Amino acid sequence: MKKIALSYNLTPEWHQALAQEISAELIDGKIIVIPEALGEGHSYFTQITPGISALFIDFVLTKPIEVNRLKSENDLYIFHFDLSDSPNSIEIDAVEYQIDSFENPSFTISNNKIESAFRPLINKRTVVLQLLVDKKVLNEYLRADTIEEYTKRKNEAMGNSHHFFDTIDSNSNLLLKSIKDKSISDLSFDSFLKGISLKLLGNFIIRCENSSAVQSEATRIELEAVAKTKNYFLDNLTNSFPTVSFLSKMAGMSPSKYKILFKKQFNNSPKNLFLKKKMILANDLLKSGNYNTLTEIVYELNYTRLNHFRSKYYTFHHRKPSEDFVRKTYQTNNRRYAS
Repeated sequence: MKKIALSYNLTPEWHQALAQEISAELIDGKIIVIPEALGEGHSYFTQITPGISALFIDFVLTKPIEVNRLKSENDLYIFHFDLSDSPNSIEIDAVEYQIDSFENPSFTISNNKIESAFRPLINKRTVVLQLLVDKKVLNEYLRADTIEEYTKRKNEAMGNSHHFFDTIDSNSNLLLKSIKDKSISDLSFDSFLKGISLKLLGNFIIRCENSSAVQSEATRIELEAVAKTKNYFLDNLTNSFPTVSFLSKMAGMSPSKYKILFKKQFNNSPKNLFLKKKMILANDLLKSGNYNTLTEIVYELNYTRLNHFRSKYYTFHHRKPSEDFVRKTYQTNNRRYAS
């Protein structure tokens, strides 16, 4: 695995250093063409306004790399929007987090003073937009403590520290898909990327302010109760979805209030989030090599019909379960046999 160590900055010097690290061609001071030895694709870096820059990457790697972002004294927020074909991972403080993709792509926000390691998958299309934002610039549009409150609340609900993950709202998802489909050879790409980036930040600011409004409308006990139900069904993914009625009773509120608070807190419905995580688990089980047949996995996940499972799996992964299934093997006298 090729390991790269860099310090992010709002100016392009660090991007030039990245080109040197991977022996790549740098075009117009903005575009890095991935060398054939590593894969194919590109990265694109541009300064949007004083205090805001954007990095767009779109590539398919044939060899694994690890991009280590070193601590920096620059006081920046780093927004990481991921629209890759499969989940990538980020390691923070020796803990690895999976960045979801599929129907509910995710984004992360981290602090430039905390180190992280990004490991994109090989032979899969990786599409990421990172926004580097000076904290002072962003806080001009918000109450001084809004983002700190928002990240603290999310971290407590999701069990993370220093760094949190969230799903991408539908409008931002459309914006990201539009940039994903845009060619960097298009003469308007730079201005298009800048416009999309500013709109994404605008959406986040609105979301952040709305979250503060929700916090004032709901008591801390209610929000903790909703988070508890989420943890409950994520700990029981091999069971059927426990129903909104059951979860709302667990939270001690009406189903309608429960659904509203859950949606505002996690930007998803309880059932959709449950199914999303269940299908990620299904993918892990299919690739584990611990099962003889697909039917065993279907029963493990509490489905009664293979066709039903196949339909749900395809909806999230855009692949048939059989395409990801690794049959259990046995090893005898140094020879491996598929069961």
